[in-house]
Amino acid sequence: MATILAEGKHLSKTFPVKGQGKGAALHAVSGVDLAVYEGETLALVGESGCGKSTLGRLLLGLLPPTQGQVFFDGQDLAALPPARLRALRRQMQLVFQDTAAALNPRWTVGQSLAEPLRIHNLCPRGEYAARGAALLTQVGLAPDLLDRYPHQLSGGQRQRVGLARALALSPRLVVCDEPVSALDVSVQAQMLNLLADLQASQGLTYVLISHDLGVVRHSADRVCVMFLGRVCEVGPTQALFSAPRHPYTKFLLDSVPRPDPTRRGESGPPLAGEIPSPVHPPSGCRFRSRCPYAQDICAQTVPPLTGAGDHQAACHFPLGRA
Repeated sequence: MATILAEGKHLSKTFPVKGQGKGAALHAVSGVDLAVYEGETLALVGESGCGKSTLGRLLLGLLPPTQGQVFFDGQDLAALPPARLRALRRQMQLVFQDTAAALNPRWTVGQSLAEPLRIHNLCPRGEYAARGAALLTQVGLAPDLLDRYPHQLSGGQRQRVGLARALALSPRLVVCDEPVSALDVSVQAQMLNLLADLQASQGLTYVLISHDLGVVRHSADRVCVMFLGRVCEVGPTQALFSAPRHPYTKFLLDSVPRPDPTRRGESGPPLAGEIPSPVHPPSGCRFRSRCPYAQDICAQTVPPLTGAGDHQAACHFPLGRA
């Protein structure tokens, strides 16, 4: 059986909201149970605002959960003393979406790569340049970029520098938050191939946050679909793409443009209605107000994740059921 590297149990995260009444809160993540297996690429997908990035930061311990627990390598992050948590953080890293904002504009590439080495006291100061050059080579960049500033780099180069900084601590888990969304298509392919090569050579585990289903289908071993802070469906990539069980997953897949004019009429109808408010989410199933299959029970009871094997959906009336 696969080893669980990171796991969230009953995770919820709310943020206070002003101007919405006393005690109003935005429900970013609600009651999520999710496991990340060692060596896999797990993709978190869904439309903007569904809680993908928040869930990724919860799994890294960068955000404290309002409710629930986060485990890494079997250890409860909230129960660890600061010294042990600091040591454990070397094994968990994040690659940010915004390549320009992720790097200090006043620091050279060499200074950015030296910072994690200095914080964790991994090598003498005199070795920073050599370690930085080795990291740049590892991600396919020339070592002479060490003296350049972020504004002197292209978007693809900045993203590779961000990945090199994450790899500086030899992590086991890397959360990639939209790692290719701001890149040209040709550069996207190069970045995805680089991620796959690094995973194969170093045994990395990825959590890939993306709204690009083409990237997800190419790169992920498993997919977790989210809607308004809850998990709708989770399963192996091929099974989920070929036979989705949750209505929202099917609508999401049908919304992908097909670059073939002869198949123009094959797309399903668009979703009706507006996205519910995350401050005042619907009762029961949060997708019910837009679901064509919703019935009374959908408004009364939150559907649990059910299904045979590792392909599960949170729906009272899953697709394909007899």
